[in-house]
Amino acid sequence: MTEQQPTKSSLERTLDLTVSAAQLKADTETILRKRAKTAKVHGFRQGKVPMTMVRQMYGAQAYMDAMNNLLNKAYEEAVQAAQLKVAGAPTIEPKGEIKDDVDPQFTATVEVFPEVEVPDLSDVELKRFTCEVTDAEVDKTIEIMRKQRATFEEEADGVAAAEKRVTIDFVGKLNGEPFDGGSAKDFAFVIGAGQMLPDFEKAVDGMKTGEKKTFEMTFPADYVQHLAGKTVEFEVELKKVENAKLPEVDAAFAEKLGITEGVEKMREEIANNLKREVKARITQQTKDGVMNALNAAAKFDLPKALVADEQKAMADAFVQNMTARGMQKPEKPLPVELFKDGAERRIRLGLLIDALVQKENLAPTEEEVDAHIAELAASYENPEEVKQWFKSDRYRMSDARAFVLENKVTEWALSKGKTTEEKVEFDKLMGAN
Repeated sequence: MTEQQPTKSSLERTLDLTVSAAQLKADTETILRKRAKTAKVHGFRQGKVPMTMVRQMYGAQAYMDAMNNLLNKAYEEAVQAAQLKVAGAPTIEPKGEIKDDVDPQFTATVEVFPEVEVPDLSDVELKRFTCEVTDAEVDKTIEIMRKQRATFEEEADGVAAAEKRVTIDFVGKLNGEPFDGGSAKDFAFVIGAGQMLPDFEKAVDGMKTGEKKTFEMTFPADYVQHLAGKTVEFEVELKKVENAKLPEVDAAFAEKLGITEGVEKMREEIANNLKREVKARITQQTKDGVMNALNAAAKFDLPKALVADEQKAMADAFVQNMTARGMQKPEKPLPVELFKDGAERRIRLGLLIDALVQKENLAPTEEEVDAHIAELAASYENPEEVKQWFKSDRYRMSDARAFVLENKVTEWALSKGKTTEEKVEFDKLMGAN
């Protein structure tokens, strides 16, 4: 059992394995004797089948079972002797022909985990993103809430315009024929709210109550497949125009939002919620940039077996997400090559973070995890109940620890790199998915 030099990659190792022919024979016989106790053959009682017949029926399988057991033992001993940290299952091939009474020899090929060096970030440019929540952002949010709770009053001889609700009948035709999903009666939407495609809204804008209009429109290239990039004709009749009446920002408005202490308390609650959401998004944006930089700076080979497993896991998760969203499951398995870059990134960052935990002492403490859970729970009506909900499930706790760990790695990297601050506009940040 000797380790040989790597052959195909820096992570590949080969191990010489030898199985004792005498032990193989003895173990095969032991398996057959156990099998004989339960063997059933017509004309013989259970356990009374002659060994000659037992060997004929089960000899080949007993031999393979004994061989596999001895090979596994020899492999584990070889790995321990060579002090390898194995990544993935080995490939084991025989050396030449296997003969009776001759110790069979094999070669095991396996990958090992790489030696991960913590990268030098002193010349790596990193960004810590920031975003401020001011009274202006609170005002914008309240305005959105007012529009969401608007009531509408019909306008006699109305004219379609931004922020007005219009009711229309329309028929869409492709090559002169109506197409699925392209027609509706008494369809209402607010112009400028993004419910319809911009070109459709633009065509309706300015129409008068009772007016009919025919216009052409080209669907975006990324629209649903049967209409993507196609030019269609719409016939539209404007039946009604309504003006939006927004509620006053007063105690009654605050109470409808569940806040009984008045407008100032409502503004305080909205500001706190916005700050929590901004913090979450800005933290994620900063973290994404740091992780991309770490992935680029990390210079070590990856075990092919781990990458392959991750590719398959990502492909399976993608399909599960599709079906969960009501989409049809692909008829054929997705090519795992589509997920190669993502899989390599995950494996590389996972190995690097493990190394950082050990070398830089970045493991999350229980106090840090508890603080994170408390921050998440603070926005709920009963924070203590939410904390217990987290702590009652090991998977939720694992996610919480992973979040804290990623934040600690991010802060470590920012402290080592050439870090600058960059302010992100509130609207741009909140408009991001």
